Amino acid sequence: MSRLKKYRIFEGLRVATVLTFISGYLNAFTFITQGGRFAGVQSGNVISTAYFLALGDFEQVFNFLIPIFFFVLGQFFTYSTRKWFLKKGFYWHFSSSLMMTVFVLIAVVLTPFVSHHITMGILAFVASIQVETFRKLHGSSYANVMMTGNVKNTAYLWFMGWIEKDRDLQRKGKDILYIILSFMIGVVVSTRFSLLMGEYASIVLLFPLFYVNLQLWYEKNPRIPRMFK
Repeated sequence: MSRLKKYRIFEGLRVATVLTFISGYLNAFTFITQGGRFAGVQSGNVISTAYFLALGDFEQVFNFLIPIFFFVLGQFFTYSTRKWFLKKGFYWHFSSSLMMTVFVLIAVVLTPFVSHHITMGILAFVASIQVETFRKLHGSSYANVMMTGNVKNTAYLWFMGWIEKDRDLQRKGKDILYIILSFMIGVVVSTRFSLLMGEYASIVLLFPLFYVNLQLWYEKNPRIPRMFK
């Protein structure tokens, strides 16, 4: 029965894998070009903060606190903005995706002229908006920025489905495996572009974001001819 259930497009596998590709790309980009910091994987930033604190290197502590701070700020922003958008009757997921695109575009334009800290802050802010906005895959929770829970769920759901002969659980485990693979592909692509283009590699993020915006727009405007089916 669950296969027949119709889900919103932002819960579909295609959009989820593209979003996770964006996360993989974004985290690898900031790790390579922004001093080993992560835009979305705050566990890595927290570990590095504590590590440099233990060494007494307070300059590095400050560097790693920046993405953490802006990620937290993104949560405040997302909560407040979502309430306002829904109150006004706007389509939240499309609006959130559009805001992510605008912030990435700002980062692309400003990066050659501003401190690394500003670029890092903007991209951590974007990652925070994404992780809070897009949380469901076919009705089930998943993470599109951090992979620890996804690795656990893939193993648990698939194994439980195999033991209990439940194909729906096996399918859910397989779907989350696709999420992990798309994250890895994002990291690979980002690594290649970041090593080749440096900070200018952030411009590549605009292409998958454009796809996500387009898919979310189509959901609210089904009569418009689709470019990507």
